Amino acid sequence: MRLYLVRHGQTSWNISGRAQGHTDIHLDPTGLDQAARVGEAFMDIAVDRVISSDLSRSAQTAAPISKSTGIPLELRSDLRERSFGEWEGLSFTEVTARLQQKAADNGISPQEVRPPGGESFQDVWDRLDPIYNMLCNAEGSIVVVSHGGTLSLLAAKLIRGTLDTSRAFRLANTGITEMELRSEGLFLIVRYSDTQHLGNARVLSGNIDGITR
Repeated sequence: MRLYLVRHGQTSWNISGRAQGHTDIHLDPTGLDQAARVGEAFMDIAVDRVISSDLSRSAQTAAPISKSTGIPLELRSDLRERSFGEWEGLSFTEVTARLQQKAADNGISPQEVRPPGGESFQDVWDRLDPIYNMLCNAEGSIVVVSHGGTLSLLAAKLIRGTLDTSRAFRLANTGITEMELRSEGLFLIVRYSDTQHLGNARVLSGNIDGITR
């Protein structure tokens, strides 16, 4: 089984470093161009399923992949980014400070903190169980288009890591991470956050804390 994890294209909130969460931000002009280019990157790849978060920035990125491969697009709400609830729209610097303060006040880890009306990293980790189980038992070739934090958590699950393992991943906008399910049931990373389809263009990337470069 071959798996391709693709982070959505650039949005204006990526540029400004704001927490998007479930806020339905669309791709900006650069993001739309990135989506077109990542679609072209899959033209000669045999794909059996194209699955995406149902948020617009992800679905807009997945649509060209669906078109170039001729595979219908499947939308799933469990592939959404972490909900930041009332904190959505704040800078990641502010969100991180609030998470750390709330964790200290309650004697828990930052991964367990839920913003008001939102989700913790642990909540998203658990939310991904159905798609994780599906991928572990799938055949063929599957493209999953989602968000930086969500894909980092999913990748950590797929290599049988922990929630903290997800912090090791930094995924670029429309970066392609290719994984292979081996016969012993382990996923092997064979390509990581590949953006060759974007040429020499500057690309933002981030980890589950939203840090960009």
